[in-house]
Amino acid sequence: MNKPRILVLTAAGKTGMPVALQLLSEGFPVTAFVHHEDQRSDHLKAKGATIVAGSITDLSDMRRAMDGVQRAYFYTPFVEGNLKASAVFTAVAAEQQLEAVVALSQWLANPNHPSVHTREVWLADQLLALWPRTDITTINVGFFADNDLQPLLFAAQFGILTLPYGAGRNAAPSNTDIAAVIAEILARPAGHESKTYRPTGPTLLSPQDIAAALAKVLGHKVRYIDAPLWMMSKVMKGMRFSDFVIAQTCAYYLDYQQNAFAVGAPTDVVRSITGREPEDFETIARRYAASLPNLKRNLSTQIRLMAMMTGWLLRSSPKTDRHLFKSDFSDQQRISLSANSPEWRATHGNAAAEPGIPLAIVG
Repeated sequence: MNKPRILVLTAAGKTGMPVALQLLSEGFPVTAFVHHEDQRSDHLKAKGATIVAGSITDLSDMRRAMDGVQRAYFYTPFVEGNLKASAVFTAVAAEQQLEAVVALSQWLANPNHPSVHTREVWLADQLLALWPRTDITTINVGFFADNDLQPLLFAAQFGILTLPYGAGRNAAPSNTDIAAVIAEILARPAGHESKTYRPTGPTLLSPQDIAAALAKVLGHKVRYIDAPLWMMSKVMKGMRFSDFVIAQTCAYYLDYQQNAFAVGAPTDVVRSITGREPEDFETIARRYAASLPNLKRNLSTQIRLMAMMTGWLLRSSPKTDRHLFKSDFSDQQRISLSANSPEWRATHGNAAAEPGIPLAIVG
């Protein structure tokens, strides 16, 4: 019996690539949709994937990608235009009458969130739910473990982990575990219809716990220092994140500080769906560290990092407020972090919200 062809969007990405590779290893024909062809798409092609390069917001490109497809992994990149991409995918998938879709959503998805990206993710979820003949499975992921590891080089060189997490906790999942859950459902969708899953790591960690895990990986003490959002926004700008991404991410940091990602975590999703335990944070960090050079303490590296950080902090703050599109609301009093939203808490558990966190992000 022939296996169904499966479309993987953003197939060169951190979840798309392992999803595609796992499906190919099980003998499924895979169409890998990528923005452009490069070494990553060459690797997928060598493993047997059919490569389609194009724009996720181009209807013709999406039709080419979905030709002959029965199932799909739906995920849009973290850039402007998420809702348009979702509408294009929905229209073509309805034409193709897909039998099953696994969609990567957001734990914070909320129609009144200050992040326009999160509001559009929520709307995309509603679009998918309208399909009458397609089985939709939603993956509700919170903060990925990758986010905790961005400052690893600074932690290695100076023994400090600087992030704006406040006293918030999270059970961050690895890209590997998220992808394994998605690939398993795409391969065997029966029983997962209309269900929502939240894969997490095995343990809720405070920022200090994250620093302690990094200390084990690096072999020296690492101390957590809470960073103000204005500083983090400048660092992200220095790391060449777009103003759009900085605006959305700073809104997520506010929800993190109010413990929104701790609600309902950890879960047993990874174990129950894949049959194996989720990776702990130390394991994830060791793999990440193995891919980076210059982790060993070195004076020249420290001087270079200090000069780079000084340059970043002396720059003006990114102007991000316009990327939140607050004018979408006739009454801006409706704007609410997920942790402060009664509607969100009613469907996600009893969020430990603390009043008084400002909604002005940066810029």
